[in-house]
Amino acid sequence: MKEQGPETGAEAAEGRPAEGCEGLVFDVDRFSVHDGPGIRTTVFLKGCPLRCRWCHSPESQEGRPQLLYQQARCISCHTCAGVCPAGAVECREDGISVNREACRECFACTWRCPAGALRKTGTIMKAEEIIALAMRDRHYYLASGGGITLSGGEPLAQPAFSAEILHRCHLLGIHTTMETCGYGDTEALTAMARDTNLILYDIKILDAEKHRAYTGVSNERILRNLWALCAEDGLRKKVYVRMPLIPGVNDSRADVADVASMLRTLGVKRMDVLPYNPLAAEKYAWIGKDYPLGNREEQAAETVAERKAMLSGMGFTDQWGGEDGTEQD
Repeated sequence: MKEQGPETGAEAAEGRPAEGCEGLVFDVDRFSVHDGPGIRTTVFLKGCPLRCRWCHSPESQEGRPQLLYQQARCISCHTCAGVCPAGAVECREDGISVNREACRECFACTWRCPAGALRKTGTIMKAEEIIALAMRDRHYYLASGGGITLSGGEPLAQPAFSAEILHRCHLLGIHTTMETCGYGDTEALTAMARDTNLILYDIKILDAEKHRAYTGVSNERILRNLWALCAEDGLRKKVYVRMPLIPGVNDSRADVADVASMLRTLGVKRMDVLPYNPLAAEKYAWIGKDYPLGNREEQAAETVAERKAMLSGMGFTDQWGGEDGTEQD
């Protein structure tokens, strides 16, 4: 598959998504109720320009298929060691150990693993396959006000693929939602936004250096793209900002208030905060990495509730919007 980075969105920016476009997907979640209004099909794309230390889906970051090993599923049959051509599997009493440097990611071990402890994450799919999946549940969308959500990873990391899915769903009358970190080509983002009913836009940290320290990139492009969306009244009304609350990083009253104040300047009226989820840490072991954020406990429910109440007092709503997903004036 041709690599598609943040700067390769010419087709999307011109509004002409390529026919037969394909992309890398790591999961498709049907009957989702957390990624936009109603019952939805959420498509998780693989590849993200950010490396957030708290990332809940580290297997989504690399823009290539990867080997996952879940020790809890392993039955210590050691069949995988016998089929690995690189000799990258070491047998242990409590399962196996994968030498990631020696592993060729040929995925031969996944074909022979009877318990599903070893599996491949990342599959090439065509846009028409995604549309066909979405159409299977169209009656649920119509009954619940749902639709299809592009998530990640990051949709802007595969702009032509994302644009084609959004455009075709738009033509079919399927409600579309895009979850984005905002780091990508501005023209591609605004073009995709016109085929999107609801834009779930992540803002993590306002301070540029702190943002770089915790995500691997500056937030300059992210904020610039948010301003570009908000400059058009029709696109601004689609924006719903979400802020993950990370203990000791960005969860103070001042951190949340700073983001909220910026959004009021831009005219954004929808914002919510997402509590920290410590369960993300175990996923890093699946891809042979240590959790970069270390041991952190989630916030008390009262803390999250207080931040939400503060936003409500500042005039923000945490509702998805009207039937079309856009803000109601």
